Amino acid sequence: MAHLIIIMLFLISLPIPALAYNNNINNSMGITALSYILVDKDSFEIIAGRDYHRPLPPASTTKVMTTIVALETLKGNENIVPDRGVLKIPRTKLNLVPGKRYRADDLIKGAMIESANDAAYALATSIGGTEANFALMMNKKAREIGAKNTNFKNASGLYVPDQYTTTYDLALIFRYALSNERFREIIKTRYFLFRDGKKSIRYQNHNRFLFCFEPAIGGKTGYTRVSRHSYVGAFEKNGKTYILALLGSEDKWADAVEVLKVLYERLPSDREMRLAKASSIVLSSYREKNIKKIKKTSQTTHKKKIKTKKTIKKPAKRR
Repeated sequence: MAHLIIIMLFLISLPIPALAYNNNINNSMGITALSYILVDKDSFEIIAGRDYHRPLPPASTTKVMTTIVALETLKGNENIVPDRGVLKIPRTKLNLVPGKRYRADDLIKGAMIESANDAAYALATSIGGTEANFALMMNKKAREIGAKNTNFKNASGLYVPDQYTTTYDLALIFRYALSNERFREIIKTRYFLFRDGKKSIRYQNHNRFLFCFEPAIGGKTGYTRVSRHSYVGAFEKNGKTYILALLGSEDKWADAVEVLKVLYERLPSDREMRLAKASSIVLSSYREKNIKKIKKTSQTTHKKKIKTKKTIKKPAKRR
C-alpha cells in the first residue's frame, strides 16, 4: 500500500502537459532517436521528451558551444592562422591551408553553416592554444549555463570516448546561444560565401528546415557513424520560441517532424525535406570575372542600342 501511495505521488508531481504528450508520442513507431526533448525556451517547460538526461555523443551539435566560446572571445575581424593539425581533420571541412590567414568570422560561419571540422579546430587552437585547453573552456561555459551532464573533448564533435551531452543540456546550451545576436544571425543564414584565394565557394546551410518551414529560426545538425544523427534547433509559434534537441537518431528529419506535430498542423513533407538538402557551388575567379564581364558587355550593348535608336532619323515623307 505504501509503495502504491509513493507511485501515485510521483505521477501527480509530473508536469501534466509533458506526461500526457509523452504517452502519445512514445507510442508512435516513427521516433528513432535514442533521446529527444521539446521545450518552451523561456519557461523551459518540457512539452515532449524521452530519455533526455541520457548521456550520448553529440556529434557536430558540439559546434554550438564552440561558436558560443568563439563569439564571446573574438570580435570577428581577427586573423586566424591554422597549424598543420588541420590537414589531419576529416570531412566536413573548408580545406584550410596551414599558415594561411583567415578571418575569424569566416571560420565561425564555416563551423556553424557548413559544419566544417577544420574551421572548428582552427578556432579552438587559436583561442585556447591547444584544442584540449579550448575543450576546458567549453566545459566551464557548459557548467555556467547549467549543462551539468556534458563533457567536451574537442571543438568539432568528431567522436572520441568520454565526449557526451544530453538533449536536456543541449537545449539549455542552445537557449543560451540564442541570447547572442551574432549567433542568431549566423544560424538563420541560408548561404555562406567562403573566399579562398582565386575561388569562392558558396555553402548552403545544412539545416533543411530553413528552406521549407517558415517557423524555423535556425539550428545545428550533426552526424558521425558512431554517434548517428543529431539535431538542435529553434522554432517560433504565436510569438513564443521552442527548442527541439535529439540525439542518436537514424533519421533526424523524420524524427524532428514527428516531434513537432505536437505544435504544428502543417509540416514539411519527405519530398520537401529531400529538396532542401545542402549543397555547395565552387565559383572560380575566372568565372566570377566573366560573369561581371558579360553583365558589363550586356549593359554597354544595351546603351549603344538606345543611342543608335535615338540618332536614326526617319526619312522625310514624300509629298
